[in-house]
Amino acid sequence: MSRILLSHLAARPLREYLLSQGHTLHILEDDPRYGPGVEAHADLSFCKLGTAGPVLSRKTPPLSPAYPDNASMCALVLDGFLVHRLDITDGNILQYCRDRGYRLVNVRQGYAKCACVPLDGRSVVTSDPGVYRALSRIPELDVWQVREGFVTLPGFDTGFLGGASGRVGDEILFNGDLSRHPDFERICELILSRGLKPRFFRGLDLLDIGSIIELEEC
Repeated sequence: MSRILLSHLAARPLREYLLSQGHTLHILEDDPRYGPGVEAHADLSFCKLGTAGPVLSRKTPPLSPAYPDNASMCALVLDGFLVHRLDITDGNILQYCRDRGYRLVNVRQGYAKCACVPLDGRSVVTSDPGVYRALSRIPELDVWQVREGFVTLPGFDTGFLGGASGRVGDEILFNGDLSRHPDFERICELILSRGLKPRFFRGLDLLDIGSIIELEEC
């Protein structure tokens, strides 16, 4: 089983499910250094370096709690690709990817990880038009665009589907009821097509909690 990084705002059914599967939860509390609404978002403090890669933690606090300063860790790292607004990317993430010869893909979205649901190292679901355009030009990657919105993030017009989800083992978990998303059936088909299983919790709003990040096995 694994350790899971998770906001204290994660829905109780999600927490209970993870615990029932034998996982250990590392619950993040509010940190005012990250700004209102995102104080406990794991993907602002931690970056998973690929589907099965290590998780890098922030070494220094953000320059300010405002975007884009708070988003330097929120990069999407796939197998062989770093996708982010590269002028703000944390230096340790850049060094890790450059040392391994990763292709660096610049996008305007500083919250790149939050805006994407990586299914595996080469497959991504996103609602961000700019990220979709950039990744769809790369033959080695499979990227699917779904409709924006339909995810709650208090204090913002909308949240991101990537921020309301995360891969744990062979499941893509959602913090809330994925069936409330208008592209529900398509998203489930995409997940299943990659040999993975969708797991969601009916009756709850999809809430962006800053991703569900799986650490190493215990």
